[in-house]
Formats: sequence, structure tokens, C-alpha cells
Amino acid sequence: MNKQDAYRIAIEAEIRSQKLYQALARSFQNSETAQFFNQLLRYETDHEVKLRKLYAQEYPGQTLTLTEDPDIELKKLNLVDPKAVLEFAISREELAQVIYLRLAEQSEDERTKALLQQLADEEVNHKELLFAEIEKLQGILQWYDPSELNGLMED
Repeated sequence: MNKQDAYRIAIEAEIRSQKLYQALARSFQNSETAQFFNQLLRYETDHEVKLRKLYAQEYPGQTLTLTEDPDIELKKLNLVDPKAVLEFAISREELAQVIYLRLAEQSEDERTKALLQQLADEEVNHKELLFAEIEKLQGILQWYDPSELNGLMED
């Protein structure tokens, strides 16, 4: 894979993640969960914008042609199982991280390298946020029994 292809693949991955998070934000009835996915959507949109700027700097005057259907992976996903959807989202974040790290390694410009490293780090953060959502889904984060606090209010 050459560097131009890596940029294209990374941008396509960001677009697919945007579509996924947009769909998840619409599908969850809980407004807090919808806000969570809308925030991830904003992060991925920001990543796409930054990648397009980097591409334009490195390849001035060259048109970036996207080749993949952004909905292709969603069509294969079992949307009935929220855990499977979140695990899929995690795999998307991992893929983006790997691509950013490879692009950073190939970059000769230190500012570009630093930005790509930052994007890779952000993808790790997104992955951790998604893991936390899975834990919430499975009830793992309920590590205390609120009824145990009743005795604290007694004189």
C-alpha cells in the first residue's frame, strides 16, 4: 500500500465510522447514549477534515477519489445485537489507529507525523470509550449496591 492509498483508506474508514456513529445515535432511545455517539461522530468528522488537509498538502492539485461504498460494512453487520455493533466499532477504531501509525512512520514532515500520531492516540481513546459502553451494556460498571448507602444517613 502506498501513501496515497493509505490516506484514501483512512478517509474511507473515517466516513464509515461516521455513518456507524450517526446510525447508533439515532437508534438509541437513551439521550445520554445518543449524545455519546454524536460526540464520536464529531470526532470522526474532525479526523476526516484533518486527513483531507494533510492529503491536499502532500499531494497538491491531486483529486482524492474514494473507491469503497461507505455502507458496505454496515450491510454485513448484525444490527440487532448492540454488543456486536459496539465490538465492530472498536475494530474500526483499531484499524484507524494502525493506519495512522503507518502514515506517521512514512511521513517526513514532523508536524504531519505529530498530527498523525495524535490521531492514532485519539483512536485509542475512542476505543476505550466504546469498551466502557460495552461494560455499561453488560452492567459491569455497577460495582456497588446503592442500598448499602442507606445506613450512612442514619443518626
